[in-house]
Amino acid sequence: MSLDCASKHYPFQTPPGQGEAIAINEQVKWLRSPLPLSLNHINCYLLRDEGGWCVVDTGMNGDAARQQWLDVIETQLDGEPITRVIVTHHHPDHVGLAGWLCDTHQVSLYTTEAEYLYTCAMNAASGDGSRNAPYWEVTRYFNQTGISETDRNALLDNKDYNHLVSSVPAAYHRIQDGDRIQIGSQQWEAITTRGHAPEHLCLYCRELDILISGDQVLPEITSNVSVSPTVPEDNPLDDWLQAHDKMATRVPDSVLVLPAHQLPFTGLHGRLQEVIEHHRERLDALLALMDQPNSSQRKSAQQLTREMFDKSLEPFQNFLAVGEVVAHLHYLLAEGRTKRELIGQVYYYGRS
Repeated sequence: MSLDCASKHYPFQTPPGQGEAIAINEQVKWLRSPLPLSLNHINCYLLRDEGGWCVVDTGMNGDAARQQWLDVIETQLDGEPITRVIVTHHHPDHVGLAGWLCDTHQVSLYTTEAEYLYTCAMNAASGDGSRNAPYWEVTRYFNQTGISETDRNALLDNKDYNHLVSSVPAAYHRIQDGDRIQIGSQQWEAITTRGHAPEHLCLYCRELDILISGDQVLPEITSNVSVSPTVPEDNPLDDWLQAHDKMATRVPDSVLVLPAHQLPFTGLHGRLQEVIEHHRERLDALLALMDQPNSSQRKSAQQLTREMFDKSLEPFQNFLAVGEVVAHLHYLLAEGRTKRELIGQVYYYGRS
């Protein structure tokens, strides 16, 4: 979903090309790693460290992304080595080459505890056939949301996570909320949030007035906020909205935001408020779709998703869309603004 805030400004209009790293300033460089997706890139960052460069996010495991790093390392690091790797969260486009970089350069991985453990768990769960049979509660989640058997089979047959993520390092250095991380001559404050990921990491440098935001704050698109089969009764939208308030409190509006996708920008607080308002609008839209007093007219999460998006979705797109609709429904349930009824194996939702 694309949103646009009039208060945003883009000081860098042209992204880095293949094998290129653009200097944000003397301490920070910006590069892009290619993704085999409709969103065809992720931004990665290099922070000048003691004796070399610290990598923040790595891109997805694949030949093109590895070659991009080899080109950058050869030509863009001033002849200095990689010193460590920091990962914002466990999604493959962020952690995918962390193991390869750490192993190749014999450097340590830094991330939050939950993101490291999620990476390990998802990588292991895709590793062999005996681990791939869906857990009964995962099956129940698909039943309760109304996702078709065809779509769920397409998802469960996909074993790509361990191909998109290189082998996970067997050790890591834990980062916690509020930690001050010394990287070169600068201190970076760790800010962790929930909603898009269980313990997503952002890095804020007061001296440089820079926020490396990962997927927590993007300039035009909105990050997916979903209820997943692994945490079927979660309320991630509440976490997500609280995260936006936390970011506005901890980080000044003056910062240059270095996001995981699209272009660096200024106008943080306006963007945070814009995303909050977007989700409030989605909540109202869901309530309008459920504005039926008759229980026989209640709708499943899958039905509501089709009406909300009004277009054909591929199985994985549909999975994310249903998960996001369920996240909004759980938020409304917690507020007492809607109710649900289990009919057969499917939850149906309506106005309270």
